Amino acid sequence: MLRVVLCWLSLVTMPTATLADDILIFGATRNTGLETAKILVARGDAVTAFVRETSDTSALKDLGVALVVGDALQSDTVDSAFAAGPFDSVISTIGGSVRNTAVDSQGNINVFEATERAGVKRLVLVTAIGAGGTDGVLEDRARQFLKAVLDAKTIAETDLKSRDLDWTILRPGQLPEGPATGTGVLYGDQTLMGRITMGELGVLVVKALDDDATIGKVFHTIDSKMVGSFSSFD
Repeated sequence: MLRVVLCWLSLVTMPTATLADDILIFGATRNTGLETAKILVARGDAVTAFVRETSDTSALKDLGVALVVGDALQSDTVDSAFAAGPFDSVISTIGGSVRNTAVDSQGNINVFEATERAGVKRLVLVTAIGAGGTDGVLEDRARQFLKAVLDAKTIAETDLKSRDLDWTILRPGQLPEGPATGTGVLYGDQTLMGRITMGELGVLVVKALDDDATIGKVFHTIDSKMVGSFSSFD
């Protein structure tokens, strides 16, 4: 009888396997978005990437990621991407440049609006340290050079916070190419600055996506071994 009871207890206390999710990523053709897609595919999630017609999608095709073509600045194409669903969650890592910041603001807002219309609740947005009034942690040259980008990302963050979505915002600092290090941290302290590789940021994007405790919160994403100020122009 004792053996039967122990066997029954072992069954009821065993963790259940995580079910695969259907995830739509905006900005997955390169950098952090691509690193995130690699992690999600490797663990068995069904990943769909929203890509521009001119994007190099070879890496995504090699991963077996489904593709939907459109432009984040064209809201109708963003809406049409959700027809490939249904999706459990959305990730946006899209961004422009200091000369073209529309995708940082309006592009992301189009994503948020389409997410709401599609009835998807969970969304993780990657912006940058310096957005949302945290530009004071940047060095002067970086703050001046990135001002237009950070202002646009702040517009997107402010819009997202006003919506009825289960959102999380991640802000990386300096973002060099490189693999995961295993030492990245989600810091609630928004006075911290530091570096994190694209590979490790991808790990933290997935970690935040999985953790409901991150909903409605903003994190600075920094490698714990690289905390400190830096110049983007070194």
